[in-house]
Amino acid sequence: MAEKIDFETALKSLEEVVEKLQKGDCTLEESITLFEKGMTNVKDCRNALKEAEIKITQLSEVE
Repeated sequence: MAEKIDFETALKSLEEVVEKLQKGDCTLEESITLFEKGMTNVKDCRNALKEAEIKITQLSEVE
């Protein structure tokens, strides 16, 4: 089972990936690996945001 990563950690990692890719000094293989890592970070961020949205909705419904 994959380790759950918090939003801030995933976002920071995504920012680092983007920075490295923007420099343009990676080989094709390195770029592909970084892209895959970035897509995983995007997925982790989306999941964390979705979980937060669900929790906020649940808390808002409590009277």
